[in-house]
Amino acid sequence: MTAARCCGHLPSAAVALAAIAALLAGCAVGDDYQRPALDLPAAYRGVDAPGTTLAARDWREVFSDPALKGLIDAALASNLDLRLAEARVREAQAAVVIARSGGLPNLSIGVQTSPTARLPGDTLTSSFLAAGFLSWEIDLWGRIARGTEAARADLAAREAARYGAQVSLVAQVASQYYTLAALRATLDATARSAQLQRESLRLMRRRNEAGIVSAAEVRQAEGQLASTEAVLPEVARQINATENALALLLARPPSAFPVAQAALDLPATLPTGLPTELLERRPDLRQAEQQLVAANARVGEAKALLLPSLSITGALGRLSLELGDLLRSASAEVVSLGPNVAQPLYAGGSLLANRDAALARLDAALVAYRAAALNALREVADAVETYRRAAEALDKQQVRLAAQREALRLADKRFAAGVVSFLEVLDAQRQLLAAETDLVTARLAQQLAYVQLYRALGGGWSESVVAR
Repeated sequence: MTAARCCGHLPSAAVALAAIAALLAGCAVGDDYQRPALDLPAAYRGVDAPGTTLAARDWREVFSDPALKGLIDAALASNLDLRLAEARVREAQAAVVIARSGGLPNLSIGVQTSPTARLPGDTLTSSFLAAGFLSWEIDLWGRIARGTEAARADLAAREAARYGAQVSLVAQVASQYYTLAALRATLDATARSAQLQRESLRLMRRRNEAGIVSAAEVRQAEGQLASTEAVLPEVARQINATENALALLLARPPSAFPVAQAALDLPATLPTGLPTELLERRPDLRQAEQQLVAANARVGEAKALLLPSLSITGALGRLSLELGDLLRSASAEVVSLGPNVAQPLYAGGSLLANRDAALARLDAALVAYRAAALNALREVADAVETYRRAAEALDKQQVRLAAQREALRLADKRFAAGVVSFLEVLDAQRQLLAAETDLVTARLAQQLAYVQLYRALGGGWSESVVAR
């Protein structure tokens, strides 16, 4: 039995419909994104002369200490959080290709079987089609275009997150470095004070043996020495923990790091730039805005699902009632091309709920964007104030340190002259150690505030950064 030819030519109506559909495609449903107005102040709180933003400077200029620059470079090359962010960027790049592919023709080849009417005596009641198949959804309402727009915005958000990871990493390495230097300075000052107290204790014991001072004064000297020495293990523990934290940032096992006196050029005034610059400089604000762009596009995508869909399908191949005849001349040639139109009528409310959910996500993204902007302003203002107050405290601590050194010198002279007891010397030693450690703490506070301001302004990344 010879099968009849199913279709010998393409219907002109189908060709015309495809052409019209292609012209109509691109009329995207939904509003195009526009950046929402943010009520940003003209200047940061506590800043009188903003100048050019500190964030415009490359981190290598800001953190010029050679050892620190080496650590930051090593962290940028191996940090696991940064590697994770880069992997997510690659994932988003693939998602853009997937979203865009929905608007392109889909071609495949295959063999299909379908039931046929069973004639008396027949045992096989199927027909077989071996063909190439075409499926092409015409994006009448811009659903695919909106989905692609959302995917591209997701990609931009992931890229901003990667830049944010770099900013955070640079700031964390610098902060740990300066903290480590301060802890070692504290350890050195405490060790020097303990050594001074040991010498004083030896002197007190000799004088006690000579009957010049009482045993009570010796016991007080011993107690103060023990108190000072008891600080050393805790400072050593903090050094060890800071080194371990620094090693983690560099994706290394816990290890030691040689850190000398950490140098950092601290200006008298801080150049912060203008608050409006944060919208482009801070990676987290760029990320929040791109998430808003994506949410806006997905509203249009959800609305388009409520409208009719149009697709073009076609097939080119051979049809036979016998599977073995598909490749023989006895099989019929099949050439088909035609439209498929569908209008959703009832889906249990899921399509409307999907639209409402998209609108809710858009509202949430807008709130998150505004919250991120306010948080950025707060972080900058906090860092500026902390830096200013730390500078004031540092000046006072330097005056205090000079006074305590002189007080100890005078106490030693008065004790040697027999004017005062050794208690005054002990108190002067204790006060000097406190002044030295508090000076280190004040200097560290100013350094950390400078680092945090650089991070809060969005410093530490650039568009030229290439993902490894």
